[in-house]
Amino acid sequence: MKALILAGGFGVRLREIVHGRPKHLAPVSGEPFLRLLTRLLKKRGVDAVIISVGYLAHYIIDEFTQNDEGMNLKFSEDNRPLGTAGSLKNAQRFFKDDFLLINGDTYLDIDYQKLLKTHQDSESILTVVGTTKHKHKGGLILSRQNRIINFIANPDSKTPVGSFRNTGVYAVSPRIFKFIPAASRVSLEKETIPLLLKRNQPVGLFPIKKSFIDIGSPESYQEAIKNLS
Repeated sequence: MKALILAGGFGVRLREIVHGRPKHLAPVSGEPFLRLLTRLLKKRGVDAVIISVGYLAHYIIDEFTQNDEGMNLKFSEDNRPLGTAGSLKNAQRFFKDDFLLINGDTYLDIDYQKLLKTHQDSESILTVVGTTKHKHKGGLILSRQNRIINFIANPDSKTPVGSFRNTGVYAVSPRIFKFIPAASRVSLEKETIPLLLKRNQPVGLFPIKKSFIDIGSPESYQEAIKNLS
């Protein structure tokens, strides 16, 4: 299994914590968060990881060049902000088969092999892991028989019955690349997923009932420290 980790964001809300380093290297139990994530993926059967880097990329590259812990690791460098889908497009050369896509500030311990198999069996162009735990602020997913029919990137406080929240974890078919313009700043959540639905492309849901850990804000970062210690 191959996985692409998106680790190119600015991490504005964690600046006072990381002190000039990427938020993905924020310390958790004495280790960079991103290293905990790559270890989890290796444990769950991922044998090749591509890390998409941009802002302060050299810190992440140095961290894993010094010790890759036996993983097959490569880097996809964005020379300017490209957004989640733009970074995905920029890493296209690494992927000929279906793969995993994970936000670099997200830690979710699930059966990734089952996720990829479910995605492949459904012949979806993209499969979104959605949770029923609505304490998270991810995009809102409405589905029918595990097929996404509506995706709201920035939902209001109203939560429809039977809806899911996006975890920032996906299984992806290389077919998606033709729906993302090259060298452009594009959001997967706000632009690409709505476009796929508009074009009647099959977007699947992998439903779970567990919470995920993220370090996107100082509050969630402190929660991550508690849960991963």
